Amino acid sequence: MYNLLYYLGDLKDAESHTMSVILWGILAILVGLAGFTLVAWLRRPKLPPLAPGTELPATPLQRLARWGLLLGVLPGIAAIAMVLHYGAQRIYDDDGLRLVFTLFLLAIIVIFLVVTVRLTTWTTRADGTLDERDRVILGRAPVFQSAAMLLTLAAWEVGLIEHFHTAGAVPLFYLYLIFWSCWAASLLALPLGILVGYRRR
Repeated sequence: MYNLLYYLGDLKDAESHTMSVILWGILAILVGLAGFTLVAWLRRPKLPPLAPGTELPATPLQRLARWGLLLGVLPGIAAIAMVLHYGAQRIYDDDGLRLVFTLFLLAIIVIFLVVTVRLTTWTTRADGTLDERDRVILGRAPVFQSAAMLLTLAAWEVGLIEHFHTAGAVPLFYLYLIFWSCWAASLLALPLGILVGYRRR
């Protein structure tokens, strides 16, 4: 009986330990992206103010970035909610949960594949869909992708080393989460970079 209670106590501690690592990773990613966006916002060039009530219409590239970011965030939130509710280990061990989790992440990839195909089509056109400003912003947006991936990897690195340095090994399911979170962060950063590029101009 004592051994059973001891085992259950260890299991509960392990689950709590796992959740703290995941929450640390999510928090670090959000703080990093928020800080990167804030710095870009503060360094934007100062433009003369528009007349009161003047609103510039959104460009096709802006609208595509907004919809892509919105639709891409929704399955990302669903995947994070699954990890927080079930725990990473259970999702990794349960084939059904892992399938649903993977489908949410594949939805992000499909959404941004559609966005990328649309952008590629627009860049090859000469009908004025994208003007020179759009093309400059689009050319600089991928910088956000590399920054987002580096921040994501750094967050996982710090969190996992901090929590597993005594064990000397990291559970395999974290490799699964690292791979998908880097993909998701990179894809979500592209429309974010486009939108920040417009705000800086």
